[in-house]
Amino acid sequence: MYDLTKPLSIQWELNNLCNLMCPQCGRNVIKDGKLQWKYDDLNTVDTSLITFRAAYKNIRHPVSHIRFIGNLSEPVLSKDFLPICEFLKAETDTAFQVSTHGSVRTSDYWKRLGKIFNGNPKNIIFFSIDGVGNESLQNYRIGANFDKIMKNAKAFIEGGGKAIWRMIIFKHNQHQIEEARALAESLGFWEFISVQTNRRHHMNEVYEYRGKKRILENQDISSEWNDEVDKNRTSSEILDIQCKYKETNSFYVDYLKRVWVCCYIPNKAQFGRQHEWYAKYNDDMTNSLVYKTFDQIMENEFYDTIQESWNDSDTCLSDCKKFCSQSTGITRQAKWTSPTQQEMWT
Repeated sequence: MYDLTKPLSIQWELNNLCNLMCPQCGRNVIKDGKLQWKYDDLNTVDTSLITFRAAYKNIRHPVSHIRFIGNLSEPVLSKDFLPICEFLKAETDTAFQVSTHGSVRTSDYWKRLGKIFNGNPKNIIFFSIDGVGNESLQNYRIGANFDKIMKNAKAFIEGGGKAIWRMIIFKHNQHQIEEARALAESLGFWEFISVQTNRRHHMNEVYEYRGKKRILENQDISSEWNDEVDKNRTSSEILDIQCKYKETNSFYVDYLKRVWVCCYIPNKAQFGRQHEWYAKYNDDMTNSLVYKTFDQIMENEFYDTIQESWNDSDTCLSDCKKFCSQSTGITRQAKWTSPTQQEMWT
């Protein structure tokens, strides 16, 4: 599936820990009108330096960069996050990037992290800050502290780290784009990115969390994007699927250190009920870099089957259609400020 004559890149989930309650996060669900955890075992799994080192060494191929992401987690909450970054810097040629909400740890921690990130221009932290001020920010990042994030980001930058401000556009913050851009520039962020999302679940839906009624409203400043998203959501056909992970020689490692084609399809029970080939792979906990090398995992029939499924509407996973169908014009989960940024950092 991958071109092993070229370096690999990885999106890596270090844990299933988070201190926020974002309504569209894969961790959470709105049920009976209330925002709650989707899974009972959240906030229970972390990756130690010893385990990470062993898993990394089981890849046994050059890795250009690792992006620590948060499908179900906040990477910086990992107990050994600093040592893991120090290991990558000192003992490998792999660059490292992080997606974070930034509302954890102390400014001293972040300054130290900036020093570790310094030295390689590809080492980057993406701060997900979806509003200016607590009132705006907490419409989506429930539990985040805007002032704390600003202090942490400033400390990281002062430590020598390269930071990007990434802002998902909703109705509550669409009037703050230029304000956020100016603030990012004044603080020394390397770049500011505004993002249109194609997520529609729990959008424009009143819900309750800790006794407070809330609603997350979709942006209305880009009708063209909204029309494209609606078109994609109503299509169930095979639409010239081009896997962006395969094209970029990338794969995803979940918080159990299991290898997947991408971050969209892991650990989904509904896919197992629909497709036996998916269930067989999903139920096998040894498809992990703790137990096997990358090459051994790639020998699993799952990787041939999923590629074959892209040409068969009955066996193709719905998320493959949703995120990687070309004909709809939507090939990503989001639309960035510019195509150049999108290609450079995803």
